[in-house]
Amino acid sequence: MKAIQAAKQNNFLAAMKPGDFALISAKLEARILETGHVLFDVAEDVDTICFPLPNTIASLVLGLRDGSSAESMIVGREGAIGGIVSSGHKPAFARGVIHIGGPALMLRTNALERAKQQSPTLRDFLARYSDCLLAQVLQSVACNALHDFDARLARWLLMIH
Repeated sequence: MKAIQAAKQNNFLAAMKPGDFALISAKLEARILETGHVLFDVAEDVDTICFPLPNTIASLVLGLRDGSSAESMIVGREGAIGGIVSSGHKPAFARGVIHIGGPALMLRTNALERAKQQSPTLRDFLARYSDCLLAQVLQSVACNALHDFDARLARWLLMIH
């Protein structure tokens, strides 16, 4: 019951239609994730979805050829990270890592896949979320190309807030 109550604190889960949420609610697992915890790594099958709760921030990080890395996306209580928009187990193209540790709900991707097979409205909801993620990435690309450091830092601080 604790995970179901906590789900109201994640905007993605709270926005689901009640019937769609009922398809996954019993499979949600509440966890406390530490800063630096790796959710999945490049080329690994993503088998778990993370729904950050308040004060928890996850990031998609891309490794660069010179050994450095770049954060490509951050996700907090507004969303989910890891296998949320793919169809079944797909290898990760980036590392998913907890940037700021805290509470989260976890769901196995196979549970979401079963739910998507049962509900066209859930499939549509996930497609819309995919569109939102793409819009966020496109906005980040444009901001990184056009704005100076101070403006990019201000955007990052607003997103973390």
